[in-house]
Amino acid sequence: MISGGDKKAHISAVSEQEVGAVVQLAREIWYLHYPGIITVSQIDYMLRQRYQPDAIASAIRANKGWWDKITVGPELAGFAGYELGSSPASVKLDKLYVHPRVQGRGFGYALLQHVEARSRERGFSRLYLQVNKGNTASIAFYRRAGFAVTENVVVDIGDGYVMDDFVMSKQLIGRVP
Repeated sequence: MISGGDKKAHISAVSEQEVGAVVQLAREIWYLHYPGIITVSQIDYMLRQRYQPDAIASAIRANKGWWDKITVGPELAGFAGYELGSSPASVKLDKLYVHPRVQGRGFGYALLQHVEARSRERGFSRLYLQVNKGNTASIAFYRRAGFAVTENVVVDIGDGYVMDDFVMSKQLIGRVP
């Protein structure tokens, strides 16, 4: 249990039955957060690309990466998706989202710490992610959490869209507390 103000939060694995709620939360968060960073048409495209309920449920079933959620009281407030990285002993944090209505209360940091702890438990020593170069709030959040920019990448994701990102990395040192 995590406390943030007057609300309690709990982190646990996303079940197949909860995938629809996670997809809906992702849509809501993306449309609140990303306009001004990327176009609405790119938001639509990326949501279609990355948040297909059947594909997510299949990945959970096949144990291809991990999906965890954070609930604040009874409400789904955020989620993280992470998977084997591109190099040995690394994990890619592919998704970390907390709804703006509960941001600033430590829930995103708690979810990130959870991902770090689970990654260390699984024997990984490096966590990395990609973040849009214009996403200054998220870049600042990751810097405060100990991540550093290690690479600049521009990735063609199809349909004329690119991801113009920083790769940020963090060494996972020590045992789980």
